[in-house]
Amino acid sequence: MNIKYFGLGSDLKEILFEEFKKNEEILYVFENTSSFFEIKREYLKSGEKLFYNFKLLKLYDFYEKLFQTDKIVLKEEKQVVLFYNSLTDEIKKELKINNYYDVIDIAYNFYGLFSELQEYKIDLNKIEIEKWQKNTFETLLKINGQINEKSDEKGLILPYMLRKSENISENFLKKYKKICFVNKVKFTPLEKEIFDVIEKKGIEIENILQLDKKDFNEEKLKISETFGLPDKEEFEKKYNVNVEIHEFENKFAQLLGIVKKLDKELKKERLSTVENKSLYKIYDAQDENSDNEKDYHLLNQNKITYNLEITMQKTKIYKTLDLIYNVLENIKVVFKSKEDKICLFRMKELHDAFKSRDFLKTFGLKENYRLFQDLVLDDYKYISCEKLKELSENVDRYKHMENEVKSFVNFLEKIEEIYSYKTLSEYAEFLEKIFVQSGEKDVNIRDKYFEALSEMTVLEDLSFDDLWTDFFGLNMSASLLKLFLKYLDKKAVSLDLEKIEEQENERKYTINPFSSISETAKENIMFLNIQDSFPKVKINNYLFSKIQRAKMGLPISDEEKQIEIFKFYQNVLGAKNIYLSYVKNIDEKIDSAGVIEEIKLKYGIEPVKNEISEEEELNFVKEYFNKSKIQRKIGKFIKSKLEKNKEKMRSEDLSLGFYDFEKMKDFEYGFYIEKMTGEKEIEKIDDKIEALMFGNIIHVLYEKIVMENKEALEKGEFTVSNGKIEKTLNRILDSLEYKIPKEYIIFYRKISFTEIVKSTERFLKELAQYLLMKRNIKIHSEEKIKKKAEKDIAENVRISGVVDLYIETEDSEILVDYKSGKDNQQNKNRAFNQLDYYSVILPENENKKTEKWVINAWTGEKNTDEDRKENDILGKEDIKEVIENYYKTDYYDLGERKETYISRVYSDIARREEELGDE
Repeated sequence: MNIKYFGLGSDLKEILFEEFKKNEEILYVFENTSSFFEIKREYLKSGEKLFYNFKLLKLYDFYEKLFQTDKIVLKEEKQVVLFYNSLTDEIKKELKINNYYDVIDIAYNFYGLFSELQEYKIDLNKIEIEKWQKNTFETLLKINGQINEKSDEKGLILPYMLRKSENISENFLKKYKKICFVNKVKFTPLEKEIFDVIEKKGIEIENILQLDKKDFNEEKLKISETFGLPDKEEFEKKYNVNVEIHEFENKFAQLLGIVKKLDKELKKERLSTVENKSLYKIYDAQDENSDNEKDYHLLNQNKITYNLEITMQKTKIYKTLDLIYNVLENIKVVFKSKEDKICLFRMKELHDAFKSRDFLKTFGLKENYRLFQDLVLDDYKYISCEKLKELSENVDRYKHMENEVKSFVNFLEKIEEIYSYKTLSEYAEFLEKIFVQSGEKDVNIRDKYFEALSEMTVLEDLSFDDLWTDFFGLNMSASLLKLFLKYLDKKAVSLDLEKIEEQENERKYTINPFSSISETAKENIMFLNIQDSFPKVKINNYLFSKIQRAKMGLPISDEEKQIEIFKFYQNVLGAKNIYLSYVKNIDEKIDSAGVIEEIKLKYGIEPVKNEISEEEELNFVKEYFNKSKIQRKIGKFIKSKLEKNKEKMRSEDLSLGFYDFEKMKDFEYGFYIEKMTGEKEIEKIDDKIEALMFGNIIHVLYEKIVMENKEALEKGEFTVSNGKIEKTLNRILDSLEYKIPKEYIIFYRKISFTEIVKSTERFLKELAQYLLMKRNIKIHSEEKIKKKAEKDIAENVRISGVVDLYIETEDSEILVDYKSGKDNQQNKNRAFNQLDYYSVILPENENKKTEKWVINAWTGEKNTDEDRKENDILGKEDIKEVIENYYKTDYYDLGERKETYISRVYSDIARREEELGDE
């Protein structure tokens, strides 16, 4: 191999363009993909020749063309399928593998390890294994044998197995007389062997390096361990580089710093006579992550854009498919008979889906949102096509939503159809259609999506016996969709390096990840976030320790870092102006990276600290950052905001139940807001029985038990049994199958409702005992009673209510309220006030005594009103006073107590403290 050394800081474009002038049958192979794109684009722009004999390739494409086979080459997820399909039952048991998804990480670790062992020509029989590694490694060797056997049997081959000298393509090589590598600074033992074979075929191998000879170990064909920056004297004599180093306390201050620097540069450019002066090229030295994206999202994208690689997981189509997967994964199939089955859809997952605009748009469900919220408000935990049809036929609320119900049923039927899919080929058509429906316009996302789809669908063409047998659990459809999502997980919407160049030609600053940097010379460069352990590299640390890897000759992190440092130093020394910045925060143990420290020490450059003043910040933020949302300002109290529209109020009839009355009494403005806004949206569905639903179940149980035994109670012939109560309770629970989480029903039956059965029995025994002493008994349960003399309350107001149990006897009337909430005095007082309210509604009967009972539904304990004080009782005049005051006053009252429930709910709207603070 012939090596040409050009030294750090040399101009790669100049070097290669001189080589290209020869126009010989040479293949130029680029280790650095960014350099490949830049050189190719620049050369094509130059237009020096219409036809040329040489060719440019990326290293990956070079190997794709160099090795050929008649076998099917398996890539990515197909490799995992082969891995799982090759496992014996014994190995599955040993590794505790129950399904396909248990092996994904193991498979990728396995392939990563064995491809490395082959690439570095490690003899598997000579590896020194630690005692704790012995069993694992022996199992991996068994798997390797099984995979080789299965591959041979099916005519398959893995990419790393293809990399052998016997698979070299003669047809490919004969086109060239020389292969010239560009900055290939590392060669594996297998590569050395392959290139020796190529040279023996009469093809010259050359390597162009932007290194000095002393910095490259020609025997080991890698960067020398002593590689580093030139000393100060050589630096000042040979390199004309202006280096600035800036230190910041945090990333936001760093952003402000670069904004200030760029602002200065733009002002200089306006004054300069040089046209199209080179802009700063900006690179972020940190790993690409969501935090970086959030930081740069603040920037005004018309002035500074950022090009960070995104994964398919962040795309709209992926999120939509993930929502569908969650819906499918949680479908419960209920068999009403051998032939008749119903699919129950869990509302929690549907709720997540309905909160996504993209999901609603994709499936055309925007008009169904109100219908769905109504179902949530009605406390449905599950829904089905059958239930929706039943509701639209029998419930007035849903009868008026005929079109919405029909649309929702069609959607659920489509999901049921998907749920029936058992093969990838069935899924393919749906996945194609849903991408079109999603309206995704990005060409790169589309390409990656359909690339993953095509790779997945060919799995069933690989002739594996019983391909999906035992791969997944019972829910085959959800598992197959998850398989496709796994394919998408491995797809990154890579940076379009050619697009980056176009952005820079538009005279716009762009921030790019360090991974996208080329080795070509750039006039002005900024490096951000050069702190911590930069450069970070990924090393396969599966099974073997760093010491073991070094001893075997496998790559370790120190060697890989040298390659990244080479790219960094090459760009620093090849530029005219370098701006280096890092974050230093002692409390968070963040400091500058080693490369910064070496530059500081070797060249005596001190960092600039705290160069941004508070006075300067605002101007830069306005100029270069997106406008933030205007924060709410609390102005002076304007009483007219609370003014009542009395004409409108008097023109409308008002039906006032106890809870509405309570809101009106405590917090008029909150009562008005609630009436004006109507039903609220539910933001979250919990996998539990809500307190209100629990209370309703208890109320229904007490009511049904009483009414089922009404005649016996009235005649004094009632006998109670746990069995009878349990039977009634089970019927109630069965009727609520759509409203009770299936995961918890057994717990509720055994624990919570067992106590309710006991409490019900206690109350009924006491009630039966009490009624034995009474005559002419009439029992009314959940009877709606309204005040007939409405004028006694207000001109257009009627009060109404539903009492849980109303009992009339010869000399008394009893109002009963069942309470399932917290057992405290405040709740008891409130319950008695509710009964006071209902007693006002009842026709007055001076000959009968009114009794009020509050029953603790958890214990069956009875609380009576015998010891209540007069001023604790809510009377007719008290009710009239609240209602009359509501219509009489000119402004809505903000209430005296801020701790009431309704005050807390609307605190951010009412802003009681702010409004009344100056009064």
